[in-house]
Amino acid sequence: MPEFYRISFDAGELEALRRACDLRSGREDRLLDEAASGSLEEVVVQEKKADDMQLIKGTVSIFKPGQAILITKEDLLLIRKCLEDLSTPTAEGAIKKIDESLRHPG
Repeated sequence: MPEFYRISFDAGELEALRRACDLRSGREDRLLDEAASGSLEEVVVQEKKADDMQLIKGTVSIFKPGQAILITKEDLLLIRKCLEDLSTPTAEGAIKKIDESLRHPG
């Protein structure tokens, strides 16, 4: 059974999350277009990355400010990776919040 982590984000952090996921999703889609001329294995790997980003982007879009969220480690790490692309104090605060949540499952 997967382990879940509890976390919540304020409105500013959610906006940063949404922006970061949009940016990363667009990047993965562009890389998928570029991979189309590569090997089948490259295309499959990149398509999975692009699909994962679409899924997490959709998931983040339903979060509400202050809402307690139960989320898997894998999804939290994917969100964190997206936030690393933003160099803003709000994104950095959300990353710290994710790191703290990862230390305390449940």
